[in-house]
Amino acid sequence: MTTITLDDDIRATLRKLRLSTFADIFFNLAAADETNTALPEEIFLKAVEETATKRRQNNITKAIAQAKFRYPGATLTELINPDERGLNLRQLKRMAATPWRDQPSNVHVLAPTGAGKTYIACAIGVAACQADYSVAYYRLDQLVDELAAFSPADDRYVAKMRRLQNIDVLILDDFLTIGINQRGQEDLTKIIFDRDGRLPTIIVSQTTAAYWIKKLPDPVGADSLVSRLNAGQRIELGDYDMRQHLASTVRGTAE
Repeated sequence: MTTITLDDDIRATLRKLRLSTFADIFFNLAAADETNTALPEEIFLKAVEETATKRRQNNITKAIAQAKFRYPGATLTELINPDERGLNLRQLKRMAATPWRDQPSNVHVLAPTGAGKTYIACAIGVAACQADYSVAYYRLDQLVDELAAFSPADDRYVAKMRRLQNIDVLILDDFLTIGINQRGQEDLTKIIFDRDGRLPTIIVSQTTAAYWIKKLPDPVGADSLVSRLNAGQRIELGDYDMRQHLASTVRGTAE
């Protein structure tokens, strides 16, 4: 096996052209014993394919990290006891494969506390990242607090709002588990009204729209906001307590 080395000047040029990864893959293939009978164009095409695959995987990894999921490794293929939990796997898989930009329907994941709704929402979000969509995950109280740190006239507030309004898939977890104030409702309204009919928002909660209307501080604006949030698809989980199941599993392992 012959090792092909590149001097620093060539490597610097390749980096400027964003070809350094391709070059490494190409020359490794060219020097490999298993490709010593391959034509140059065959090695070139294989290097292109491997580079594209590696770059796509890097982009997916970056998108998942930027989304800040609570469960970044969540996947629908590893759901625990789906039959006992009454989960509709076909519905969930169809949801995960949604072309979000073409079908910007909101989604409400509804379940009692401990039922595993956050994991399922994260699994749908991770699948969206793998399909090249941009995703952001927030607990609602966390998002409200982050926005409240800035004046609406602050450039940082404007930039953050712009990102929230234009991210392909926005996931809001623990929706109104903790109440929000007037400013929080105003910020949420700006986000949802701008996304309405254009980009999907996934709401994860243990309560229904009727409760949200009562919980929001401004009743005049609550109806309009909630009607937009509640328009779309719903995933209802059973009352199977995943926290209790996982705790008992850990105890059983320890014993």
